[in-house]
Amino acid sequence: MYEQDLGHKLKIKFGTPELNSYQLQYIKSDIKALVARGVVPTENDWAEIVKKYCPEAGSYFYKGADTSDLITLLQLATKN
Repeated sequence: MYEQDLGHKLKIKFGTPELNSYQLQYIKSDIKALVARGVVPTENDWAEIVKKYCPEAGSYFYKGADTSDLITLLQLATKN
């Protein structure tokens, strides 16, 4: 469930197509690695990591409010 929520929020925030489970796992892994080094991921960190595993990021636009704040993304990405 967390993975599905994370995928949806990343899709809205960074304009990606639906992310597959492999892309989500790699994104989560990179975010966890930053956190393990004591780094709080910035929006730029997120954008670079998402773009790394989803080159189409930024190509899709979704209407509606963007409620995917960085704290929520971090909580979803670091859950097991």
